Amino acid sequence: MITHKEYYILSFDTTTDAMQAEKQLKEIFNIAVMPVPREISSGCGLSIRFQEPDENAITNHLKDDPDIHGTLYKMSTQKVNGKRIVTKLFSSLK
Repeated sequence: MITHKEYYILSFDTTTDAMQAEKQLKEIFNIAVMPVPREISSGCGLSIRFQEPDENAITNHLKDDPDIHGTLYKMSTQKVNGKRIVTKLFSSLK
């Protein structure tokens, strides 16, 4: 049986926003900086992938932290017509 895993990506408009978010989020979450997946368009090309899929903890933190400016997406490893399923969850862009 195949299970489809979901994960969370935070994308940014600027590299400065990505670097600031990485500095803050790595103290709280297990994250990795990576290129923005092709299913998401982003201004700077950098994104943060959250390694643990705790949607409530991630969204609550982003809503409470006015210094992080990005857009959070839920992505599935399942592909439909060659593309992963993407759901926009939250945006704190300026």
